[in-house]
Amino acid sequence: MKDLRFILSTQEPAVRDCVWCKPVDGGFALYMLQAGVMTPLKVMDDNSTASIVDDAVQDLVGSVQDEKTANTINGAKAYADDVKDTITGTADDTAEDLTLYGLKAYVDAQVGG
Repeated sequence: MKDLRFILSTQEPAVRDCVWCKPVDGGFALYMLQAGVMTPLKVMDDNSTASIVDDAVQDLVGSVQDEKTANTINGAKAYADDVKDTITGTADDTAEDLTLYGLKAYVDAQVGG
């Protein structure tokens, strides 16, 4: 393991144990020393998508199969659907159930009584 520091510079640094962050139009290019030459770092596409941006989008959106505990947009949707179903309840709910159908049963009992 090697502890490297980051050097931000428009010119290649004289320091060899570093990651060179070179400002470029729209961002930064990263370089490391390999065989005595500063070599650009390759960003990996880990989700078999067209770009690293697509990877980030895919990681954020997730899959329609995501459970309600997943930290994705589809996971949040599954969580919201679960909460909606819990709050709504079923047509069989009674006035004692803390659901919308339970509230309707309670109101119906009060109006009818």
